[in-house]
Amino acid sequence: MLRVQEVEKSYGDHQVLAGVSISVDRGEIVGLAGPNGAGKTTLLKCIVGVNRFDAGHVQVDDVDAMARSLAARRLIGYAPSETALYHRLRAEELLRFAIRYHPAADLQHGLRLLDELGVPRARRIGQLSHGMKRKVLLAQALASGAPLLMLDEPMEAFDPSARQAAIALLREAASNGRAVLCSSHDLDGIQRLCDRVVFLNTGRIIREGTTGEMLAEARRIAHIQLRTSVQKNDLPTHTGWIWKGEGRHWTLVYSDTAESIMTGLSQLPIASVRIGDATLDEVFASLYQAEPS
Repeated sequence: MLRVQEVEKSYGDHQVLAGVSISVDRGEIVGLAGPNGAGKTTLLKCIVGVNRFDAGHVQVDDVDAMARSLAARRLIGYAPSETALYHRLRAEELLRFAIRYHPAADLQHGLRLLDELGVPRARRIGQLSHGMKRKVLLAQALASGAPLLMLDEPMEAFDPSARQAAIALLREAASNGRAVLCSSHDLDGIQRLCDRVVFLNTGRIIREGTTGEMLAEARRIAHIQLRTSVQKNDLPTHTGWIWKGEGRHWTLVYSDTAESIMTGLSQLPIASVRIGDATLDEVFASLYQAEPS
């Protein structure tokens, strides 16, 4: 459904995307994760046509997004991260406006979504809370009928019940054959929602895989605090071991069992060892922890 190949984007001398490639198939939910400035929002904007990319290729259901940008845009239900909407419009009016260019739009479905998410239809956008504005954006994306949904921080400021409702709605969309690409800082939400996860950093993909693969990896991360500082060259080595950190605080990614690493660590002045939980937060911490010099 979506094919992104070697996309690059710079603002002046600052390169934001450096050859990013990603794909999303129908029925699949893919999450984009990464710290602020990783390039997540820029990538979504390049795909949808808000920003023009400098190099690379984007196809939406075999439509060239650069050569036929309007045709590609009609295939995308987009919920941006910004909530600076048309503040004088009422929620229902904004819904009608947002979906009118989509050939498969379903207004009645959108109105039901507003009701289900607790959005007062007649209230002006400027009077809504941040979370309510995000619900309007989610509703219009889903009601667009577009086969590709692209959502930037879709559940930001949602309470637990609204988050659960949003996850159910997006899973339903995927089960009906729509492709979903969402960017979020909410790793718990990505873990609960997405089939695959792509981690970005400084405009490059540094890790991707199924959520199951990522969680299995998280079970093989040890967080080690030492009594005294050491250099990386002083740490024990073993096949499949990757050290990250500095000084007294280190993370060890290993490929064998937790019990087997303890022998190798016995020579270190260990203050504490914690084996990672099976969460994407653990994977994130491992990937983005600063490499020692």
